[in-house]
Order: sequence, then structure tokens, then C-alpha cells
Amino acid sequence: MATAVAEQIVDKVRTRLGNIKTSGGYEVTVSEVVRPTRYGGFRPQDLQLVVTQGTLERNADLSHPGNPPATAWNLEVVIAGLLMPSESSTSKIDTLRNQFIADTIKAICSPAANWHNWDTLAILTEIGTVEDVTTEESSGFKLTMTVTFRTDENSPYTVRS
Repeated sequence: MATAVAEQIVDKVRTRLGNIKTSGGYEVTVSEVVRPTRYGGFRPQDLQLVVTQGTLERNADLSHPGNPPATAWNLEVVIAGLLMPSESSTSKIDTLRNQFIADTIKAICSPAANWHNWDTLAILTEIGTVEDVTTEESSGFKLTMTVTFRTDENSPYTVRS
């Protein structure tokens, strides 16, 4: 079964985030990286990352002619980080959040050489806004990034440069 380029990219994001471990040079170790099912399919926990796909928008400026033409796409990937430290924790929640955000960005940008092209699937990746997400039960963040890639106009399974 073929896998759409957008799905391959989101799966690579999940894989990179799974490398966040103190034994690998990070400040925290993620408890889990989740791609939710329709009904969620996971239980919230401390140091959890939830990866979802946002809007997939055509990028006419970066599309180009050919046989078949190449269609460029902007794929929004949303990463939510959840912090639920124990009640006995004396660490500042902002410090914990900043470390978790920094490790998330570090993992996305690894390996440093050509991190943005997701193993030749994409042409550009831009890390966007990181929003604070705080509720009564937890704290965390939402990081949005845009991955630009090209496919054959008639096949979203075929990568184009």
C-alpha cells in the first residue's frame, strides 16, 4: 500500500520526537509521542507529545510545470506538549515548559544537516509560533510548523523536487 507524502512527513516528525531522552543529550525524556485516533486513543500524561496534522494547503507560488506538473503543498504540523508534574514538584512550571519546548525544537532540527527536508520528502520547514497551553490540570505548549513539499499533480504519493 502506498503512503501519501504528507503522511510520511508527519510520521518522520513523530519518529524524531521519540528520540527525546536524557540519555540522548536532551534535558527531558518524553513519556510518549502520540498520533491520536479519531476518539483520542491515549491517556494524558506528564512529558507527552501529541502530533496532529493541520491544514494541507496548495502553494501555487512553489508549484511548477512539467509532465506531470509538480504541485507544492504547505502542510501544517501541530505538536502539543503536555506537562503534569507531581504535586510535590518544586520546579518552576515555566522552566519545565521551556526545557520541553527547547528539546522538542532540538529534536525536530536533528540531524542538523538538511533537517528541514525530512529525508528528501520536503523542500522547506518553518517552525512557527509556540503557544502556552495551561489548564487547571496541566500545563504545556502548542508548537505549529509548516512543511512545504511537492508531489506530482496527479499523485500525492510521488515526491517531486
